[in-house]
Order: sequence, then structure tokens, then C-alpha cells
Amino acid sequence: MSASDTDLPPLLPTPPGLYRHYKGGWYEVLDTVRCSETLQGMTLYRALYGGFGLWVRPAAMFGESGVFEGRAQPRFVRRDPAGLLLADLPTARAVVAHLRAQAHQRGLDLDTALRRPPPEPTTCCGRGCNGCVWEGFYTAIHHWRDDACALLTAHGDRAGHAAAAA
Repeated sequence: MSASDTDLPPLLPTPPGLYRHYKGGWYEVLDTVRCSETLQGMTLYRALYGGFGLWVRPAAMFGESGVFEGRAQPRFVRRDPAGLLLADLPTARAVVAHLRAQAHQRGLDLDTALRRPPPEPTTCCGRGCNGCVWEGFYTAIHHWRDDACALLTAHGDRAGHAAAAA
């Protein structure tokens, strides 16, 4: 005999999106799923660095606040990619990966629909020059991000209008 959905404990979903861990790492929440053994709600998320591995964590733990590194704070904080200051490489890489994934879910390839994001500089001398190649990179990545967000918003609106018309 199998349990029906009404027999299962309620899932408290973690909203999909871009999150920053209190230690600084960037993650993308994909969904809230249920453990087949305990029926506990689990947040399914992907690291936006390194090998981009998939992880699960109890949803209640993912969303909790506590004292971490000596101060009260949430474990993960949801961030809007459109409003982030892109002034460091881990954040820029995370936003690019997140927006590409959002586009892929909508059947879009941002590299084709727009252009590829600007390449990371390889010629910086490290002396903090005025007009450093990194300044140009961060300006360009902001423009790419703004264009990608606008395209995703427009594509989402068209998809919503098409569904409403059907």
C-alpha cells in the first residue's frame, strides 16, 4: 500500500534562485524535494563554483538563521542577480552561471541570443592601475548581466502571454 499525497508531511519549499552562503559561496536553488527514506523536505541546490556539484540539505536547515562565525545571521540569503554589484570574480561567475541556467530552462542560449559574457582578463599587472583591465571587465559584465536579465524578463513575459492565450 502506498501513501497518498495527503498522508505526507507538508513541504516547505525553498524558493528557487540565487543564494549566498554566510561563508561567501554562491549557490543556485533548483527545487525542494522529499527524502524517500524520511519524507523530510530537502533543498536541492547547485554550487556555482568549482565543479558545480549538486547538493541536498534539509530545507529547514537551508532556511534557518543562527549564530554562525560569531554573529546571528541566516545560513543562506537569496539575492537578486539584477541588483548585485559585480565587483569580484566569484560573484560575477555565479551570476553568469545562474543566468545561463535560467535561460536554458526557458529554451534560450544566452551566448547565441545576446553574446558571450566578456572574457576574464589575463593581462593584469597587479599594480592597481587607473583603467585596469579588471575595471573594464566589471563594467562589461554589468552590461551583459543587464541585457541578460532584460531578455529573460521579456522571454518570461512572452511565455506568460502565450500560456494565457492558450
